[in-house]
Amino acid sequence: MRNGLLVLCACLLLLGGCKADLYSNLTEVEANQMLAALMTSGIPAEKANMGETFSVRVEEGDMVRAIATLNAKGYPRSTRDSIGSIFQKSGIISSPFEERVRYIYALGEDVAQTLSEIDGVVAARVHVVLPDQPQLGQPVKPSSAAVFIKHEPTVDLEFFVPQIRRLVSSSIEGLDYSAVAVILTEALPTEIESPALDQSVAEVMPGLRVMQADAVYFWRLVYVVGAVVGILFLLVLITGFGYLSQRRRNGSRGAARTIEVADTVLEPS
Repeated sequence: MRNGLLVLCACLLLLGGCKADLYSNLTEVEANQMLAALMTSGIPAEKANMGETFSVRVEEGDMVRAIATLNAKGYPRSTRDSIGSIFQKSGIISSPFEERVRYIYALGEDVAQTLSEIDGVVAARVHVVLPDQPQLGQPVKPSSAAVFIKHEPTVDLEFFVPQIRRLVSSSIEGLDYSAVAVILTEALPTEIESPALDQSVAEVMPGLRVMQADAVYFWRLVYVVGAVVGILFLLVLITGFGYLSQRRRNGSRGAARTIEVADTVLEPS
């Protein structure tokens, strides 16, 4: 009976723990940020430790809504190459042109990473133009930069445009404040039809109807309960057969003893 209770508890835990990994191979900071974003949006989620990395898990029915919610908030953050990774030492000799292109790219990535830290920013890109040194007698071409920022609709970043231009111009040598163009755009709100709003009715059994969205959970419950009942029935049968076999063995031993006693009494002295 104790084994049957353990099996029942295990099946109930499996029924209640139907969660799937939403994102994995995350750092603890990224996992906490995603967890906070999901829970503030009313989506139950949990963080699982996978050793050196973490994963965020949600219910299977909330998977689509969770992905849309995180995408609207700019998660997962895109990984950017830093100046250190761009200019890491290698045995291959690069040309001056390649070194310059990599340097400009690394500058834009570092500045974009800083802009991504602003609250409400979903995505940030910085395109830097640094002309080559002019030859003798040629006019000097000024440097320029274009900043693209996509932000949440509830956040107004127009007030921060002067600060953004000042940050970019101060981060790149030779870049004038007036040569920085900033473009702000609002992220479109994500509209997801919740499965709970499905009011259609499905007949799962003759005379028994449930909501269409709950039909999957109903059959899952039926299968789990049927498996538990079947396991308990087998345990009862095994216990009953064992008990009957024990009684038969005890009865055979008692009958043999009775015959021995009767033979002793009937034996002439």
